[in-house]
Amino acid sequence: MNNGNSRLIFILDLVVMYAAFYGTYYHYNDHVMIPFRAVLLMGFVALMWFLISINSNLVRIDRRSKVAPVLTDILVGYSVLSAAVIAAVSIFGEFRPNDKLILYPLLYGVIWSTTLRLVYIAGRKRLIKNGFQQKSVLLIGGGQVAERVMNLVRTFPELGYRLHGILADDYHASMPKEIYLGKLERFKEIVRTRKIDEVIIAKPLRKEKTILKLVEQCEYEGIRFRIVPDFFKVVKGRAVIDALGDIPLIAVRTEPLNVFSNRSIKRTFDIVLSVVFLIPLSPVFLIIGVLIKLTSKGPVFFKQKRIGTNNMEFDIYKFRSMTVQNSEDSDTVWTTRNDRRVTSIGRFLRKTNLDELPQLWNVFIGNMSLVGPRPEREHFVEKFKKEIPHYKVRHQVKSGITGWAQVNGWRGDTSIAKRVEHDIYYLENWSFWFDIKILWLTLFGKDTNTNAY
Repeated sequence: MNNGNSRLIFILDLVVMYAAFYGTYYHYNDHVMIPFRAVLLMGFVALMWFLISINSNLVRIDRRSKVAPVLTDILVGYSVLSAAVIAAVSIFGEFRPNDKLILYPLLYGVIWSTTLRLVYIAGRKRLIKNGFQQKSVLLIGGGQVAERVMNLVRTFPELGYRLHGILADDYHASMPKEIYLGKLERFKEIVRTRKIDEVIIAKPLRKEKTILKLVEQCEYEGIRFRIVPDFFKVVKGRAVIDALGDIPLIAVRTEPLNVFSNRSIKRTFDIVLSVVFLIPLSPVFLIIGVLIKLTSKGPVFFKQKRIGTNNMEFDIYKFRSMTVQNSEDSDTVWTTRNDRRVTSIGRFLRKTNLDELPQLWNVFIGNMSLVGPRPEREHFVEKFKKEIPHYKVRHQVKSGITGWAQVNGWRGDTSIAKRVEHDIYYLENWSFWFDIKILWLTLFGKDTNTNAY
């Protein structure tokens, strides 16, 4: 919660929860005073909501926020909060609220928190489009990079910028004359006589002397400035600035799992959940094994070589869902809809994802994670890396049983490019909360089983 908007939404969420709880309590308890343990419970709710909020995007709503992800975050957030409240209630000896005192406040909380965010998103976008909190920007440069900046600012006012004009020695006719203010020599005059909130410098980096002079002038006039690199096709929007001594280094993408503490959190979570699931699911393993044996010849488990983290090969385990084949066919033939190799019980297992359960063992021993890009066979890795740009970037993070691509329906015989796009998004945006969200969507998302066959 690093900005005022996030803090405001967090406080309003708590107001909604407290109002729902106290209103429900007084309604069903004939205005009896609330016991002290109930007050402690609400303090616990506030603490849990704070922890959930700082580890998620629940209260981080800005001009780029879209409705669907915001609503998903609310549902996942309240699901986690509900589980925590129910667990806490079990140890509040004297205070044992009935179901209404738990379910109703949570239900009202979901409704009002959702309404709050929808109103906030719609209202903020409308206000910004009408000029609220828009920064007056002076654009420096007349090349392709400057033209792209100009088009974005003029096309999407919700980004929060209003183009005051362009200064450029290399002006060309593709830029509208009404916003061209002249050559760079007019810079001092423009910033002193007109209201300019920010300067965007979109000059080629080979013009180092010109850029340095502009930067010095901005600093002298006390005006904020930003520099658009002319290699922005390489340096993405989530680039990271680091340093080697006093030399700045630019990483082309964020990699949260490149941080040891984040990897430790993810690994601990994987171990705990894989053990929690493996033990109670052992009867299910037995039943599935019997059904596989009764309906087709061959082993219960299917083992296959896959390419995982840092391009390392490992054995992946699944319940066998196809007829027994030679390794050349199984390793080089893509599964398609109505594939004749799939057995009768195998079709059910694949549709429900039960065939993936043995990969909990892969998670436990450490060559897979619960969440991550799905590992692929070497034959297809070699094929796709030639066809899809950045395909092997997905191998920079540990493979998973489920992933961001899968819960969005990109599985089976679908677009590999879209799958890679989602996998890289996961790599760049990982958080513990994001893993929770993906696991929740794996169980309850409407797109998870799309294209499962």
